[in-house]
Amino acid sequence: MILRLLVPAVDHPGADTPFAWSLADARGQALREGTGPLAQVPRAETVEAVLPASRVLFARLKLPKVGSATIRELLPFAVEDRLLADPAQIHAVPGANNAAGETLVAVVDRSWLAEALAALSRAGFAPQRAYCESALLPREPGTWHAVLGEARSFLVEDDGHAVAFDRPAGAEPPLSVRIAADEAAERGARPRLLNVLAEPGLAPPDGALWGERAGVKVSVTQGRVPLAAPVAASAIDLLAGDFARRGAGAASLRVPRLAWALAAALVALQFGATVADGWRLERERRALEAEREAVFRAAFPEAKTIVDPALQMRRNLADLQRSRGRAAANDFLSLATAAARADGAPAKRLVYSGGRLEVDRQEARK
Repeated sequence: MILRLLVPAVDHPGADTPFAWSLADARGQALREGTGPLAQVPRAETVEAVLPASRVLFARLKLPKVGSATIRELLPFAVEDRLLADPAQIHAVPGANNAAGETLVAVVDRSWLAEALAALSRAGFAPQRAYCESALLPREPGTWHAVLGEARSFLVEDDGHAVAFDRPAGAEPPLSVRIAADEAAERGARPRLLNVLAEPGLAPPDGALWGERAGVKVSVTQGRVPLAAPVAASAIDLLAGDFARRGAGAASLRVPRLAWALAAALVALQFGATVADGWRLERERRALEAEREAVFRAAFPEAKTIVDPALQMRRNLADLQRSRGRAAANDFLSLATAAARADGAPAKRLVYSGGRLEVDRQEARK
């Protein structure tokens, strides 16, 4: 028997929080399903946790070619810029690579996942695997899926990349869908079809309008994603790393621990060298800026505000030249003189604008 539990998206799931569940036989055929507190959920030999799409972030990253253990150490820092979160609070798991050499990475808040698993454990459930609910939708190259629900809505691309969005109130498709389609087009991977699954009771969207806005053929049906649906073969199991079941491969994990420490030390050393070099370059830049400003103030002590010393120096120099009867380099006379010296042929027409001189000699030469 296989039991799947959909963890609610609430901040603090507990034993009294209603969990949607599905009980299936060994072949994956659904037998029963329901929603209720964990005390009312049936037991099974195999337990799988399904995480809401709003709690899982997906990203495509180009990662270095190092061991899987080192990758797990580096991933929280690799996604830090996208989340603006403390890497210590990030749990990231890599998935499959695409043709561009990018790795699909699933990210979840470490504290939230730990609290959800603790609630399940207190109720007597120990999940062997944990997937995002987006993994329950079929994957076919060129086909995307969008789920519109009363409580949650999300988009799933054909490589498993998923993003949650607010259900649109109007007829226009969600901004997330349009952005994802445009980004896919830039990668040369715009989908051929977008299947929209609208929850029963909700007004189905206008597929023609969605297709026009997103530039994708859209098919709209009504229904729900079955909790007992087959999990995609390339789905990312989030019970990895620190959240992996104890005893699963523990012996193999002890052997390369020294290698992990060495790799982490090398990464830290490289990071420190990069930071030091960046600090040195920044200090030199500031010194040069200060020197430029000092030169400008020495030449023009009456200047009160200095924003761009180089630009202000050029403008002040041009003003001084004009005030003393000298033509600036971009004045009409200077440009006309330079043009005459460059080509002695008579000019048919001269056009001067914004410090630029255009000379038309074609008709004059005829």
